[in-house]
Amino acid sequence: MNKRHLAVLVVVGLLAAACGSSSGDATSGPSTSAPTVSLTTEPDTATPTTETTPSSVVGTSTAGAPVSVVLPEYPLFGDLLAEDQDALDAMAARYLDTGGVPEMERFLFGYVPVDVFDRLLTAGADFEPSTYLWLLHLSGYFGGRWLRGEIAEAQPDALVVGFSDPPTAEAFAPVQARAEAALDVWTGTDDEAAVAYAYDSLFDTPAEDPEADPIRGHADNFGYNQGYLLQILEKPPEGVEASPEYEITCTDGLFDCAYITERLTALRDLADVQAAINAELDPDLRDELLPVQQAAIPRGRSVWDGGLSVQGFSQASYDQLLDVSSSYLETVQATALTAVDAHANGDADAARRSALASAGMTVWLAAYFGGLTNGEGEIEIPAFD
Repeated sequence: MNKRHLAVLVVVGLLAAACGSSSGDATSGPSTSAPTVSLTTEPDTATPTTETTPSSVVGTSTAGAPVSVVLPEYPLFGDLLAEDQDALDAMAARYLDTGGVPEMERFLFGYVPVDVFDRLLTAGADFEPSTYLWLLHLSGYFGGRWLRGEIAEAQPDALVVGFSDPPTAEAFAPVQARAEAALDVWTGTDDEAAVAYAYDSLFDTPAEDPEADPIRGHADNFGYNQGYLLQILEKPPEGVEASPEYEITCTDGLFDCAYITERLTALRDLADVQAAINAELDPDLRDELLPVQQAAIPRGRSVWDGGLSVQGFSQASYDQLLDVSSSYLETVQATALTAVDAHANGDADAARRSALASAGMTVWLAAYFGGLTNGEGEIEIPAFD
């Protein structure tokens, strides 16, 4: 196995580390009324940016405490994402107001993507996603950087640690194209095309390069990350235990995992779709997707059961990895079920929301890949100030 192959293998599974819980409290979470929440400033998308500089813009929590997120330099390409420091600081203030642990990893890799995906999956027609896509970019990129650092500390001889492929504008171009295609569905008026997109998103898409792996659809992504999470739950680091709050129960059904601590409000709202797809709803679709999902589970397990493992991770790092891995699986599950609902019921609105979430996932995962495989410079993540 060459270094590039291993890096790709690791990153797809480790992309689970881009999403997590809001505060560790299963009863608290982001509001689903996101379209009515106004940002503190209007995003400026006029000038594409290649690199950002630290900012000191301050938000305020409801308790009156100033909240600021200081960002190290990070790559940013194209004109798809709208930077909004005030929006980031305001989200940090909300996180702390809910009792969130004042740790950047919990906020940026956990609360931010859960909050954003709840908004994407419940969005109204007037929802503007560009700033939220930027927030996912931050979460993904710095999440990848964080995990690279944790792997390097626990297993300094791991192959991925010696591999470096920093993000470039050229590499981001096809990512932007895929995200824009999804956003075109979100803003489009062709209901039939929207439902067709939702169906297609459930399956793998061949890559333009015939030698490259396909672009994975939601069924494969769910199975892969189910196997990934089960593997690290079953084989914790020596002397470390998995907290019961991260337990999941998965059946042999389609998109059918249940979580002791469920973070994503949108997933709870899809409970009826979850039950129906494994009962009477569209058995032909279920029969098409189940083999894809099941075949991906062993590949997900292999990420942490080959040249890499969680051995050497501290309790805190292991908890963080479980936290975000579980929530990432929830995110894939909710996006997939929204697409299933759209196809099975001809629901164009659900199809558009699934496309919006697919755009977010595309940006997020690409940023995570960029962070994990970037071996240049000292690893820095944002900080509260």
